[in-house]
Amino acid sequence: MARSGMLRPRKTHTSPVRVSSTASSRLMLMKDYPRRMRQRMRWWKLLGLAGLAGVAASGVVIARAERRRRAYTPEEIRARLRDRYAEASATSPADDAR
Repeated sequence: MARSGMLRPRKTHTSPVRVSSTASSRLMLMKDYPRRMRQRMRWWKLLGLAGLAGVAASGVVIARAERRRRAYTPEEIRARLRDRYAEASATSPADDAR
């Protein structure tokens, strides 16, 4: 037992990663990234903003269409359905084939 203190440890490999003794809470700023990475991030941000704008625009279109649908009275809806049914049955190609 007394001699084990003089022996070197078996694992002498060191990690290639730098280790900092204190934890860093500093956020990386845009200037800390390489130029190409900053450009890629800008494109992703623009793409994300365009996607959000598209979702918002489609929501507006859906809400507007829903308002138009709810503006009809039940009698108007019945009349429109009857008209559409009459048009569809008058020009139905399935009736001509029989």
